[in-house]
Amino acid sequence: MKKTVLAMSLTAGLALAGCQMTPDNPMASKTVYRGVLPCADCSGIRTTLTLYRDQDQHASRYELRQQYLNGSHAEASHVDRGIWQTGTTQMDGRRYPLYILNPKDPDAQQRFVQNAQNAVEMLDAKGQEIQSDLNYTLIQQ
Repeated sequence: MKKTVLAMSLTAGLALAGCQMTPDNPMASKTVYRGVLPCADCSGIRTTLTLYRDQDQHASRYELRQQYLNGSHAEASHVDRGIWQTGTTQMDGRRYPLYILNPKDPDAQQRFVQNAQNAVEMLDAKGQEIQSDLNYTLIQQ
């Protein structure tokens, strides 16, 4: 019995030690933004952007979940994963944090500017503010 308890304790200890090396490291963090972005041929795109940071709080990976609501792509969904990096951008004479998804692939890049404390706004393909009355903002959860 003592051997079984000791073996179980050692196994649990090793499993816990292994967990510290995983992306779910307690020192790592994530920030989640959600909202419904405009869509040309549907009622909107329910979007969740999750930005992960490593134990040193450096940008590491992201997950972008999009679900098309109604219209020709009704209820279709898409998940994109990759790396991201931070930068800054100037808007209205002020500098703001910039989040760049897929920074090494110019054709797949997406950019979001944090122009409010708890929100990011999607930018166009050139990294400029989208000139529209539609809402391109995701709110931090």
